Amino acid sequence: MFVDRLYYEIKLLGKKALLTPLLLVIGFVLLAFILNARHVDPARTLQGGVEMMIPIAIGSMVGTVIAQDPALELQLTVPRKYHHTGILRFLCLLVLGVVLSVIYINTLAAVHMLYLPKFTQQWSPLSIFLVIQLIWLAPLLWCMAAGGCFSLLLQSRTAGVALLCAIWIAEIVFKDFIALNNWLRPFLLFPATLVGFPPTNATPEQYNMYFLQPHYELLAITTLILIIGWLLLRNAERMLKGSTEE
Repeated sequence: MFVDRLYYEIKLLGKKALLTPLLLVIGFVLLAFILNARHVDPARTLQGGVEMMIPIAIGSMVGTVIAQDPALELQLTVPRKYHHTGILRFLCLLVLGVVLSVIYINTLAAVHMLYLPKFTQQWSPLSIFLVIQLIWLAPLLWCMAAGGCFSLLLQSRTAGVALLCAIWIAEIVFKDFIALNNWLRPFLLFPATLVGFPPTNATPEQYNMYFLQPHYELLAITTLILIIGWLLLRNAERMLKGSTEE
């Protein structure tokens, strides 16, 4: 029964939604080949693909599919409420994002296209592996949580996705301002790509300040956003009102 429901939800997401992140990855790989042919180091572009592009793509998809459902009114009358469906869709997209990101970033690490500070060479392989996963994990979870929460809060998937994309652009434009202010640094989504690249000469203190600590704080903020999104998702009547108005 669960397998059938899972297959139905994946089919409902559609090929376009499922292929969008994959096409982004392929596009960044092709761009890297072009840059390499022009004797430009493609490492930053490739890293931006997994840290910046996959999260915004998956986050936008969450904001699109979780806030509305054609059968939402019908689900108000059945024992299985819509928040179970919303969680299942979130998890499907999360698995997609995790699989793509893990394959992508560990391939970069395997071909030595992922820059880490020199002092990390003294770390154990497990520590290095975990830090590498942190590059994509924090922004992916934040974009997914924020994308869904924005759409539910604004009662509009269009407005929710637009707000998420606006924050993504603001992160790029104001990256230095965000990084240099202590109270804004927890919202630094893409430090590995945007701040001090490549960080091979970074000291442990700098790496902790601009990468490790902001990512830990970002994960804590993401947890709070997920709780808010869960509460909004359970209010199906409010979602139905927003669905009819959009």
